[in-house]
Amino acid sequence: MKTGLAGSALFASVIGIAGLSGCKTQPFCESLSACGGDLMAGAAMVSGVPTKAWTVVGQHDGVVDESAFCQDQLQTPPVPETLLRQPPVTATTRPPDNVTADWCSNIVFKPTGEIARFVVWAPPIPLKVGAFTLSADSATQLNTGHYRMQITYLQTRDLEFTESCLTAQGVRLSCPALGRRLGEFLAAEANIYSVRCFDPADPSQGGCDCQYDVSFIGGPSGRWFSDKGSTSITLFDDFYNPASVADYCVKGDGSIDLTGHDTTALFNQTSYRTMHLVPASCHDGVQNIGEDGVDCGAVCGNACGTCSDGMQNGDEDGIDCGGSCLGVLCENPDQVYTAEQKKTRKAACANGVKEKWEEGVDCGGPCKTADGPKLCTQ
Repeated sequence: MKTGLAGSALFASVIGIAGLSGCKTQPFCESLSACGGDLMAGAAMVSGVPTKAWTVVGQHDGVVDESAFCQDQLQTPPVPETLLRQPPVTATTRPPDNVTADWCSNIVFKPTGEIARFVVWAPPIPLKVGAFTLSADSATQLNTGHYRMQITYLQTRDLEFTESCLTAQGVRLSCPALGRRLGEFLAAEANIYSVRCFDPADPSQGGCDCQYDVSFIGGPSGRWFSDKGSTSITLFDDFYNPASVADYCVKGDGSIDLTGHDTTALFNQTSYRTMHLVPASCHDGVQNIGEDGVDCGAVCGNACGTCSDGMQNGDEDGIDCGGSCLGVLCENPDQVYTAEQKKTRKAACANGVKEKWEEGVDCGGPCKTADGPKLCTQ
């Protein structure tokens, strides 16, 4: 199973390009409340150190919750293989979502059907869930200590290849086979999962529609301090980046509002400006202090599952698929399931149905074995 690493090539391209552009466009994020308050009130003792933990859940069943966080929109133009087919992009114009480039200019086929080059591009990826932890230096020194912010980013991206694009190089793969070839080419990329292609809704227009999931885990840790009576917290990360200052407000329910001070980014994470975090719990979809896995372990009173136990548990979207089982696509990924329905939801490559992106029943397309693509024998 692949794991998302912040240092991958995709992370560099997405975050690096966004960071270098430095050009903001509307909409801007509205600041949240900044009333201050006691950040360490009610802190629990963890290994003898006062500690508090919060979470921000930015997506529910794949639907982004815009009230949980806000990203300033940045101009991050793609860098294609060739600019011949790229219309000029005004500096103050945001690239369109979800199709963000002329993908035909980014793909080169070999005569045998394999892909020789393909450049993936995506704008900043929205937050799925984040865990924010503050620990104080001691029971008497509660305004300074260590912090950690771990964010899981997730988004399903769309690609469109026109019929002329797919035939221009003399190679015309079926759409599911194109998805398999793209998946093979991108297999070394730790943050891209479940590449699949299928015929468009209107087959008469030709071409292929494709999707892939982008997910990675990252975030800073380091030292923090907040003066008594202040409404801001200063965060110094371990990578010697400039200090990140956030305005905050502790709410009566224990939640906190964070806003990047003076239009700066939160935690030095590109474009993130605001977050609303709630106290950590055993049902927030993230592994917190004391948990052995996502919402499981002795502290939560339940056992942790795996991606091979034949059950839907933890943050899985179905039986051993979705959530932490990265790269294992659940059936009907566009359908929203209730918690009860997820208990019987199957993996797309193990449900006995020929999905639109499969080359056969549970084979081809994004379906894999332990050794690589699961090819169809007939």
